[in-house]
Amino acid sequence: MRRGHWLILGLALVLSLAVGARAEDYRKAVEKGNALYRAGKTKEALEQYYMAETEHPESPEIEYNIAGVMYRKGRYEEAEDRYKKSLNADNTDLVAAAEYNLGNTYYRAGDYLKAIESYQKALELKPDDMDAKFNLELARKMLKENSKPQSQNQKQQQQQKNKQQDQQQQQQQQQQQQQKKQQDQQQQQQQDEKKKKDQKQKQAQKGQKMSKEDAERILNALKDDEKEVQKKARRVKATGEYVGKDW
Repeated sequence: MRRGHWLILGLALVLSLAVGARAEDYRKAVEKGNALYRAGKTKEALEQYYMAETEHPESPEIEYNIAGVMYRKGRYEEAEDRYKKSLNADNTDLVAAAEYNLGNTYYRAGDYLKAIESYQKALELKPDDMDAKFNLELARKMLKENSKPQSQNQKQQQQQKNKQQDQQQQQQQQQQQQQKKQQDQQQQQQQDEKKKKDQKQKQAQKGQKMSKEDAERILNALKDDEKEVQKKARRVKATGEYVGKDW
């Protein structure tokens, strides 16, 4: 949206309206309010405009100035009320500015239909206002987008909801798959460890069995050797000499 409040241009119009003994106080309050507004000090500016309003009640120009402060503060309902009062001005330029800024106020409040009406009125008074033309088209676009059939909006919302649900399901499946993978790995690891343990136990038992068999074979061999020795000893004793091997 182009161009905000025409405060500075509009206030140039008000200074010629104050007459009488209070004219100087009125002018000073307005000029000071303008300076504060330009400096971004809206609170102080508003105080000065209220002072000017006491000197010149129901002035369309002061209503316009106060509306600008309300608009900047985001207080759009109050800005709307003040801008409407400023439409009573005799000055065409001020009325055109009020219509334009009233359109901006409606736009900010989301009332695009009223914003279009105000921009159109501003263009009737100032047909060459390019900012009003731009904002008019923007308001029309926003009105069109916000006037889609409810069923279409519901369809889009349902599609978005379905998409989110699909994403959640995919995430859950991925988590479940990851958990299953971890469980399978743990089970495999436990099985491998058990298998290794069993193999060690078998080897240990086998080692113990072989050692016993070896011991028995050694014992039997010793017994055979002892028998052979005794046999030879008896032979020697019988003959008195060794006559060789007994084949």
